[in-house]
Amino acid sequence: MKSTKTRVRSFTRIVATAWCMLAFLVPLTSYGADTGTVKGQVTDRADGEGVYGATVTIGGTTISTATDMDGNFTLRNVPAATQKLSVSIVGYAPASQVVTVGADATATANISLGQTTIMASEVVVGAAMYSQDRLDVPVTVNVINKETIKEEPNPTLDGLIESVPGVVVSRAGGQTASQVQIRGSNTYQGGGIATRVNAFYDGFPINAPQSNEIVWQTASMNSVDNIEVLKGSAATLYGSAAMGGVVSVTGHLADKEEILAGSSMGFYDAPPSGDQSTYRESYTPIFWSSYFGYGNKQGKWRYSLMYTHSDDNGYRENNGYYLNDFKLKARYDIDATQYLQISSIYNDTEGGYQYQWPDAAHAYDTYSAKYAVARTYRTNALAGLNYVKLFDDNISLDTRTYYTFNSTRNEYPTTSTFNRTYADRGGIGTKLDWRLNDDHRLLVGVDANLVKVTSSLLFTTNSSYDDEQEQNFASFIQDEWKITNKLTALGSVRYDWSGINADAVSYNAITSVFTPTTPTTSQIKNKSVDAISPRVALNYKATEKMSLRGSWGQSFRAPSIYERFVTDAGGYGAVYPNGDLNKETMTAYELGVFNQISDNISVDVVGFINDYKDMIESVQIGTYTYYGGTTSPIYQYKNIPKARIWGIETNLNVRPVDEVNVNLAYTYMNAKHQSLGSMYTPGSLMYNINYANPDPEWLPYRPEHMASASVNWKATKDLALNVNGRYLSKYKNISSETNVAGINYPGNYVVFNLGTKYQFTQSVSGTLACNNLFNEQYEEIVNFRAPGRSYVLGVDFSY
Repeated sequence: MKSTKTRVRSFTRIVATAWCMLAFLVPLTSYGADTGTVKGQVTDRADGEGVYGATVTIGGTTISTATDMDGNFTLRNVPAATQKLSVSIVGYAPASQVVTVGADATATANISLGQTTIMASEVVVGAAMYSQDRLDVPVTVNVINKETIKEEPNPTLDGLIESVPGVVVSRAGGQTASQVQIRGSNTYQGGGIATRVNAFYDGFPINAPQSNEIVWQTASMNSVDNIEVLKGSAATLYGSAAMGGVVSVTGHLADKEEILAGSSMGFYDAPPSGDQSTYRESYTPIFWSSYFGYGNKQGKWRYSLMYTHSDDNGYRENNGYYLNDFKLKARYDIDATQYLQISSIYNDTEGGYQYQWPDAAHAYDTYSAKYAVARTYRTNALAGLNYVKLFDDNISLDTRTYYTFNSTRNEYPTTSTFNRTYADRGGIGTKLDWRLNDDHRLLVGVDANLVKVTSSLLFTTNSSYDDEQEQNFASFIQDEWKITNKLTALGSVRYDWSGINADAVSYNAITSVFTPTTPTTSQIKNKSVDAISPRVALNYKATEKMSLRGSWGQSFRAPSIYERFVTDAGGYGAVYPNGDLNKETMTAYELGVFNQISDNISVDVVGFINDYKDMIESVQIGTYTYYGGTTSPIYQYKNIPKARIWGIETNLNVRPVDEVNVNLAYTYMNAKHQSLGSMYTPGSLMYNINYANPDPEWLPYRPEHMASASVNWKATKDLALNVNGRYLSKYKNISSETNVAGINYPGNYVVFNLGTKYQFTQSVSGTLACNNLFNEQYEEIVNFRAPGRSYVLGVDFSY
């Protein structure tokens, strides 16, 4: 078992780093202009009632606040001058007003907001790396707002993004491996290896650098204000590992004193009577989660601290886990034009190891005795520091530095073996946002990071610890050009360089577990890779409520440390490292239209084409003899010369009456190899496995059809009801357990969830939810049963 001392050292290291960064957040002397106060009220244009929770900001400054229960707000220490006041909140069209602020005086500003659809009210940050209204965005971005996050009794990142058009989440269960694909960007590979989707928390990377993995289902979202999902060329500026998309999370920061707490408990319903698993005989697994947070705004300080604990018995045998999650976000406003901010996370989980079922009739049992006790331990942490300076209304500078730590340890008690990999990453970056004039807005930046990976699994053939380093550097420039009042162009170019120190990869070639292995070495041909990634995007605002958009962009991804060096498929066979592995690139094309047909109806339709060159995928290249006369697979990461994924996404948001919001989404996707002849030699094992699929040309684990729907009904002032569902078509191609008829292939399911929330008092609310309402028995990954029906009851407190 992992020693308590080791885990304490890891936690202490992260806490020490965070507090060292906090040491920089000390009062700094500043000398500014005379200041005044702005007071006012934000009201609903329809009924004159105050709007609660609207964000009110002063343009060109760091000053902001939120409205109270009656819609009132107060902004203090506002520089004496003519200022632009902006107001935004989900469900209302953004608004602004000019106000004159006098020294030591109080100015009044009252603003009324008109209701609109949720999609039309979105303010997007990630597409251009600064705030833009929904109608002005030239690329495709989906936003998950704070209100949606709060509907869940224990929100996690995977559950919140899985209904976004074009997004597919594949999970092995519990806290084991998971994968997110956006527009078919990823296949499923255990350990999250080769993900082309990057994730950021307050602008800092949270993927494990050695594999790009995120365990999406254990990323607690109890202290989060919004999530953005960027697609296609929208992710170009985020560099390597983001070529398939970006998930950007914004952490919560208090604007007044608050105490937040909550707890939820639930249980997994019994499987259908035809299931023969012994695990669920006379046993009902339960799960529960609790959180506690405190935040405040005192003078120039704002901070929020949140602790979450989750414990799950597991819906399958040895599938349970527990989680401890700490988040701290603090900000010190030096003056009205500059601030320092720290964002930190510490996440620690322990749970059962991933495993396949023994057969479909025993879908909830372990494959063998070893997997009934095998454990996985993970630690993920971030400490990031931002300095932001607004020189005036037109120029701002954002400089950041960060440290991340990611560790994974697998233990197999029945054989007294283990493997562990951990990575330290330090990074720094800066970006200058300069509005040159009314027609041009320039963004210039640089990023660099150094990664050190230590492992008993990757770099040696005798399970001893060794380490390797990876260096990454990038620079970028972007210009937003307002060509006419209706036509805006966004042009950018980014340069990336990535390199490692190793000269060769080593592994033990195997033919049978009963014969000695053969030590093998292969020289690395592409120790360093680089790329120039351009992007051009256009937005044409045809009317005040309709915009057309089009974009073209290129992006690249360097092979990850795991792809280069991994030798073990985690109990499912061996992996032979490939010294010839090269970078992969993608060219993305997109055409779309967003139309706010009325205050009650918004629609977004987009077509996309993603052309991949040298796409990195895992393929089975052989087998070796295993115990009992069976065989185990041998995998290798290879570059697929050419592949194309194209599709159409539609998203309809309707508010038939003020109390009801309906969202409908559908995605069609076509994902195919364009180089089968050069990849697969007739008669080879690779050929035989791939051509045993129903469609050999289809890329593995990419669905053809995806759909989702949700209805939110505010039945009374205090009672809200929600029902949502998602559909995924049956996969046409998978990478193992293949058969021409597609028997037991994952996909082909419809899952509905039902939830209700009741506001007992201003400070106390309760939730009741039923997930997988009809107890659908389905798989997201071949031979890995997904959770059946579960019930959960929760209560939340806020003071």
